[in-house]
Amino acid sequence: MDAVTSSSQSQAAAQPPRKAAFALLLVGALAAGMGQTIVFSVLPPLARDVGLSDLQTGIIFAVSACFWVFCGPLWGRASDKRGRKPFILLGLVGFAFSMILFAMSLQVGLLGTVAGAPLWLLLILSRSLYGFLGSAGPPAAQAYIADRTSKAQRTAGMAGFAAAFGLGAMLGPGFGAAAAVMGPIAPFYAMAVLTGVMAIAVFLFLPENRAPTEKPAPPKLRLTDPRLRPFLIFGLIFGVINSIPMQTIGFYFIDRLGFSTDLAPQFVGVGLMGGAMASLFSQLVIVQRFGLSPGMLMRVAPGLVIVGHTLIWATADLGTVVFGMVIAGFGSGLAIPGFNAAASLAVSAEEQGSAIGLANAAGASGFIVAPFIGMTLYGVAPQIPYMFTSVLAFLIGGYALMSRAIRDARAGAPEAPDERPASAPYR
Repeated sequence: MDAVTSSSQSQAAAQPPRKAAFALLLVGALAAGMGQTIVFSVLPPLARDVGLSDLQTGIIFAVSACFWVFCGPLWGRASDKRGRKPFILLGLVGFAFSMILFAMSLQVGLLGTVAGAPLWLLLILSRSLYGFLGSAGPPAAQAYIADRTSKAQRTAGMAGFAAAFGLGAMLGPGFGAAAAVMGPIAPFYAMAVLTGVMAIAVFLFLPENRAPTEKPAPPKLRLTDPRLRPFLIFGLIFGVINSIPMQTIGFYFIDRLGFSTDLAPQFVGVGLMGGAMASLFSQLVIVQRFGLSPGMLMRVAPGLVIVGHTLIWATADLGTVVFGMVIAGFGSGLAIPGFNAAASLAVSAEEQGSAIGLANAAGASGFIVAPFIGMTLYGVAPQIPYMFTSVLAFLIGGYALMSRAIRDARAGAPEAPDERPASAPYR
């Protein structure tokens, strides 16, 4: 009786620190989401001001995405062996430094100090630092959550992380607009400061209670692992669907809706905020309250994206386009935690960082091909990329309905609320 009481008391005592740690990670994800929407809404018109073509702007993102795709799984696997906290810190610090260098590169371009190909290469290098070092953070943070949640809680935990990112994406344009009062480059510097503060908070307050050096080397997962393959395929195609609008929507508001390069970021920000709010609602309300399985999330999401992207290409009306972005954001809010949670649930406790790193890389892979596909199609007509993503969403929706692995992706038998696998690396 005393042993049972003692165990219950220790579990209860562990809950507040765990909740505080999760809250700290979610604030970090919020900062990352803010940084993303600031870049996507502010960069397209600035890029045109410094003389870069639309394709050159897309390639800036593509090169960074290459680093993210190849480095993210490596960082995730390293966190399985060496602990989550060092790589969460590395991601935040890398994000902050990349923002500073990217802002400085844009500044010299606007001043005319550097122009043409040298400026383009400078922007590619500074943004690539985000892909190289920033990719260490998300897989480590999500694996940290996976280490400390039961299988029954896993999808909700992943949805919470995605929701924090979505909230940041919603707040980013407003934060950027406020910072832009001090100059067009100021939002990037402001994000660097905010992310730096988060890195300090993680360093001081995020607990990791067991020395990771005692752990043996974790098993190495491959892209062809049959446990993960269906979810990685879904993540890859959905990443393409997601990234093409992100990289073209700033230009779309200028060329299709007729806004000037000065006004476009504000209205793009409205659309991005609307999509982020819808994504946040789906993750905080739909996923959390109704406990939908990862398989269900992956089957429903493509249909919403089809509706949203069709509304974008079918009309040049601002309200309809923004509404389409909202519907598509709702779908993305279901899909991203869906395939991430499915990948996490498919593997053992020792493989969490590797699996989530691969899932993140699959989603980010869309940013590698998006400039070449999206911008080529955009050159034909601004509506064509959204027609293409609507077709892709239809195909991935059919795949999700036919795939048995996706259909059966779920947490399985519920565990006790505080139960952790015996091999879980940390408390």
